[in-house]
Amino acid sequence: MSSREATAPVSPAISQTLDRGLQVLEAVARAGDPLTVAEAAASVGLDRTVAHRLITTLAGRGYLQRDGSGGYRLGPTCLALASAVTDVRSAARPFLEALRSATGETVHLVVLSGRQVVFIDGIESVHALRVSSRTGRVLPAHATSVGKALLAALPPERVAELYGQADLVAVTPRTITDRDELERQLAAIRERGYAVNRGESENGVGSVGMAVRNPAGEPRAALSVALPLERWSETTEQQAAAALRSAAANLGARL
Repeated sequence: MSSREATAPVSPAISQTLDRGLQVLEAVARAGDPLTVAEAAASVGLDRTVAHRLITTLAGRGYLQRDGSGGYRLGPTCLALASAVTDVRSAARPFLEALRSATGETVHLVVLSGRQVVFIDGIESVHALRVSSRTGRVLPAHATSVGKALLAALPPERVAELYGQADLVAVTPRTITDRDELERQLAAIRERGYAVNRGESENGVGSVGMAVRNPAGEPRAALSVALPLERWSETTEQQAAAALRSAAANLGARL
């Protein structure tokens, strides 16, 4: 029995509520100045009662904070999460530079956010023909080497919980869209220690990705080496994987 079959599906209502809550949070972040419940509701297109319930929940968890004017701004939980990402990025920079020097290719630092990955730093290749930096981009985890590496670093039951009955969206014709195939690839990645992506998130682009674990063994981020598929070979894959093992181990020891 697969881990997907052993786990109850996520309720669509729960997913919709979470999505609305995140929309409210993003609206407050974009506004800069504190937003009232009415302003947040109008910004997201929600009923005021629904917006009030979501904001109360977010405030209770520290994601929002009410000020003296009655408006809401980002709270200490958001600031703590942002600080954690900044700490990882700062710690990783010298290892990203060493990884780029060792491979000559574009390298990235990525964190997992639900079923997506966020590229939080990158250094481009020295080659004229190179993969552009994806810093700031958000992509489906299943369509990237770093995303698959991070998913493989999670317990299978956690992956099943993350995806529930969600569809695997195709980014290119080569993107994995079958859950059983994704589970097979994640099992192979756990054995091999790294993930590969050949044109699954962008045509003509390949990458090798590896999770970065802290001393407790928890996945904190992932590193990747990205290159045009016309430079891809078994040799370049193995060289990238070797460089990633060193960089991931050294960075993980500092997290």
